[in-house]
Amino acid sequence: MIRRKPLSIKARLLLTNIGFVFFAFLWIILIFNLLINNYISNSASSQLAQVRSYQAQITSPSGSISINLEDAPRGSFNTHPVAFNMNDKYEVQDLEKVGNFEKETANHIAHALKSQKVSLDNVKNYRLDISGSTFYIEASRQESGLYQVLYVDITGIINFTNSVNLFLVSVALAVILILSLAVTFVTQRLIKPLSILAKFATRIGQGDFTEYKGSFQDRELATLAHNMNVAARQLDNNDKNQKLFFQNASHELRTPLMAIKSYAEGISYEVMDPKKASETILYETDRMSELVEDLLTLSRLDSLGGHQEMARQDVRAIMRDIVKEQEIFAEQKGVKITSVFDKKAVMLTCNYKALRRAVSNLVSNAMRYVETELTLTCVNKGHEILISVANDGPVIDSETLPHIFERFYKGAGGVHGIGLAIVKSIVEQHRGQIYVKSEDNQTVFTMIFSKTPEKMLEKKEEI
Repeated sequence: MIRRKPLSIKARLLLTNIGFVFFAFLWIILIFNLLINNYISNSASSQLAQVRSYQAQITSPSGSISINLEDAPRGSFNTHPVAFNMNDKYEVQDLEKVGNFEKETANHIAHALKSQKVSLDNVKNYRLDISGSTFYIEASRQESGLYQVLYVDITGIINFTNSVNLFLVSVALAVILILSLAVTFVTQRLIKPLSILAKFATRIGQGDFTEYKGSFQDRELATLAHNMNVAARQLDNNDKNQKLFFQNASHELRTPLMAIKSYAEGISYEVMDPKKASETILYETDRMSELVEDLLTLSRLDSLGGHQEMARQDVRAIMRDIVKEQEIFAEQKGVKITSVFDKKAVMLTCNYKALRRAVSNLVSNAMRYVETELTLTCVNKGHEILISVANDGPVIDSETLPHIFERFYKGAGGVHGIGLAIVKSIVEQHRGQIYVKSEDNQTVFTMIFSKTPEKMLEKKEEI
């Protein structure tokens, strides 16, 4: 299938406006001619009827109908009616009774009626165009056997109508010309900035995210340029983050791989204790597996889009399962886990696996720094759900706090800086908020979600 080349905005506007003007004036001309022709026909018919009535009043004593119509009614056209006699062979009779000009006209009319094979018995309000002149004709049979042809010349009003039509066509052409110039001027002002923005978009697609510094007078174009600049900044940041992501991931994977290789070589050359080397290799393997799993999780979160399966869940059940998983580690460290859960069900429309991973990461992170007590909170708060994980470990310093959710950012004692980034991604995909407060020997991570299912659906559509 051959696809047609799309029209430019200029061409489309020109064709649309020219077409509109053309059809508008076409309808005006058609309606005008329809009305004027109807008016001419009715007026001519009325005048011919009036002349017939006038002739009946001045009929001669012999009964012949007079041809002299000097004083006959002129009608609304102010045209002089004329009559002449003609036999059934279309030959003009009694030419001496009409003027010289009327004689020539009578012969032309008779010849035209004969050539058109018009029956003289059926001629009534008949329009006849000959030699650039237009007539309305009636014919009536007299007692003498001749036909009297009565006509009025409407050439003047027809010429006026043609002049009006020519004037309307001229106006239409003038309007089309002016409109074409106006459309060309307007579209030129529109096309130039669009071409600039199109080149800007092409530049973005080629990986050049330098912002456009120009400005536009039109509000819509200025808004489009602003949004494209915002998109360019976001793409630039994403590109930098992606490069940084791969650099950091490569670095984090390289360290355990180098350790594994070193200890494996030590075993191979019998310079290391195999048992201790094996323990180190297993530790580094577990660390690398955990890192790879976190990287895959982060990648899946970035590419999930709107395909997450959401369901109503009691968040308390998720947190109870996590508490059971962490109890062994808590006992080993001598840490007390305190659960502050709402008595009523805390129902949230969420992705079970994702939310469980977010809470688990927070608990694991808190377990790394806690000294004596870990507190988990899950309560209903009006139209919102509040989930928090608090520990009494060291306070996070003010320099680290703003960057704590950034990918690969590691604070003191951190592992690889992905766990909290995963938490933030999951919370944002559930249209929630997360923030951290660290003071007075306590660090609290708090997640807040809306309980309204409709908002969750909106989030799925936006993701």
